[in-house]
Amino acid sequence: MGKLAPNAKQVPRWALPIVVGRASEMDLQLTEPTVSRRHARIELQGGQLWVQDLESRFGTFVNGQQVRRRRLSVGDQVRFGKVVSYRVTEQGLEQVEEQPTGLRLHGLEIAVQDRVLVSFGDWQWEVPAGRFVGILGPSGAGKTMLLRTIAGLHRPSRGWIACGALDNIWESEEQIETHRRQLAYIPQQDVVYDLLTVRENLECTAQLRLGQRMTPEQQQKRVEEALEFFGLKEHADKLARVLSGGQRKRLSVAMEWLREPKLLLLDEPTAGLDPANEARLMENFKQLARRGTTVLCTTHLMNHIYLLDEVLVLGVQQQRGVPAYAGDPEQVLPSFQCPNFADVYEKLEHGRFQALSEQQTGGYPAAVATVGPQPSAAPGLKPVGAVGAGAAVPAGPKPVGSPGAPPARQSEPLTPTPGTGRSLHKLAIPPEKQIDPVGLKVAAQRTWLSLWRDRWMRWMLLGQPVILSGVLALTQFSPGKIFGIFFFTTVVACWLGMNNSIRDLVRDRRGYIRDRLGGLAPGSYLLAKGFVYGLVGICQLAVFLLLVRILVPLVLPASLCDEFLERSFGGWLGWWGALWMVYLGGLTVSLIVSTLVDTEEAAVAWLPILILPQILLSATGTGCAGLEYTDPRPFRPVVVSLRYPTVAAPFLGQGIKGSSGSQSQQGEKLSAMALLVDGLSLFLVCRPGVLLVEHPHVADFGRFLWVGDLCHLGLLILGGMLGLWQIFLRQERYWPSLIGY
Repeated sequence: MGKLAPNAKQVPRWALPIVVGRASEMDLQLTEPTVSRRHARIELQGGQLWVQDLESRFGTFVNGQQVRRRRLSVGDQVRFGKVVSYRVTEQGLEQVEEQPTGLRLHGLEIAVQDRVLVSFGDWQWEVPAGRFVGILGPSGAGKTMLLRTIAGLHRPSRGWIACGALDNIWESEEQIETHRRQLAYIPQQDVVYDLLTVRENLECTAQLRLGQRMTPEQQQKRVEEALEFFGLKEHADKLARVLSGGQRKRLSVAMEWLREPKLLLLDEPTAGLDPANEARLMENFKQLARRGTTVLCTTHLMNHIYLLDEVLVLGVQQQRGVPAYAGDPEQVLPSFQCPNFADVYEKLEHGRFQALSEQQTGGYPAAVATVGPQPSAAPGLKPVGAVGAGAAVPAGPKPVGSPGAPPARQSEPLTPTPGTGRSLHKLAIPPEKQIDPVGLKVAAQRTWLSLWRDRWMRWMLLGQPVILSGVLALTQFSPGKIFGIFFFTTVVACWLGMNNSIRDLVRDRRGYIRDRLGGLAPGSYLLAKGFVYGLVGICQLAVFLLLVRILVPLVLPASLCDEFLERSFGGWLGWWGALWMVYLGGLTVSLIVSTLVDTEEAAVAWLPILILPQILLSATGTGCAGLEYTDPRPFRPVVVSLRYPTVAAPFLGQGIKGSSGSQSQQGEKLSAMALLVDGLSLFLVCRPGVLLVEHPHVADFGRFLWVGDLCHLGLLILGGMLGLWQIFLRQERYWPSLIGY
């Protein structure tokens, strides 16, 4: 008995018994997502081989039948979950190679908000594995939407998609998650981290995508192979933001290539590139296809159509995209009877062609124009057959039960996806992987490097505590009381938490979605953000308070200096801790806003709305009625508000008369407006924060009055974090469609 290599191809008999699962401590670790952490046990008993399911989520199967416990014979095939299978041999077990990832699309219809964008009718399109296929057509023909649907990002309203061993990728959440993990989708806009070097972009991606399957040495070797293959070796130590358009595109593709996807989908990969970079990139894709990856790309450019193995041409009829031709790229012009591609695109744009779904089988695979004489077979056209052989006429829907056809229940029309134009099937989250240590490390590293290497952001992080402490000190030349110092340090702490991070999640959204679809756990991502910004806040507040302690006594009147130096709750360390809790509260609120908005500009516009109530609600109707108008009116400790919800309870040793006696001026009833403001202020982190720092004494209350405000602040932070988690999980399902995924 011994531990085998992750995803081992061979399991010898001498290694038995073993426990199979996705957890790293299993004897045989299988990293495929439908394998449970502790999935099954294989053992020898009396010379016979047995498999026992360990209450796995997706089941253990022998020769296609789900089993709890089963004796195995030579030739039996054991499947763990939905994908990984082993065949029983005399020597033990050997992994069954996965089927090549070809594609079959039958009867596809893609709609958004009841508007059909692409319709295949009853036509079926087949793409053999290892082919380089182009999807051509004019703007508005639905090329991008078709690619997103193949990628599993948009659910079709009708029809089915089969890919490799998956008969219908939309059969279940597990099927679509497995499908997404075996492909790479690259939208038009490159998804790279500008403030990381080329090598760092690749290394971080390798750690996320390959961490469970490869050792660090193997990952590094893979990174070097990517640099060499895509011609990026001489640019390895450059920041991604200084790369040319072609270099950025090659880096974006290289980051996906690291995990060797079986299916590579590219949306307009050559857009904006010069002819040389365009040719080099297309050659790269051709080589990838020759290595076994099925490559599909949408394009308008015809200069390099000869590099494609197959093409699918979409045209527009009745304001929807329909297939007009599929097959050999060299036969596009003769099929449309056009001398050049400009004329082809004009016909496609104005619907002057016969859709493949309307053509009769038995003729040559030409896309027939509906105007002018009907074309005869063009010279050089290949006979009718599969798309992989160069044919354009569909073979028609396969009968149920024929080889390769999905079961009848899968070929039925799918229920249209409800919702808005941001329609996207929910991103499946493996239940055991809400937190992934590797993802936590990589996300934290990238967040820190992106902050520190941004020159203006770096100076803002360093300069804000210095500037704000100086401004605060300048205003304390004659304050009358020191409450304002405590209050504005609290406001500054809240501001730092909000301002540091309010743009972060919306700015990082494209990279997050790419990594999320590649397996990054959302819990790891959010925890990394909180960890990095939490440490930044600790350092900023340490500098801020140190300068406040040095500068404020230089300006403060002598009569208040001693009180200022003595009256901070728990000393300077306690003050620092209270401000950091307020900082965390502000950080959480800003991350919620950054999760909800769609642009950085919208996030920044929320800053005044978030910070000003922390100030304005503190000086409205919640203090003692007898104070001068120039004095700041303090918040009430939460325990006081709970005991006297309608009474302006006094501070600093002034008492309240009993309920049977008349109330003093300080104990008068609060007005309706004052009650409203006091209630609203309960949701502000600055209210319990400043009370923790000031530590006021109130008659009829003990010296541990501050515990109530500590609990109040803790509840606000905890509630904000729970709210952030739920909102983040809800919103992430809409982000891919917003940013081109």
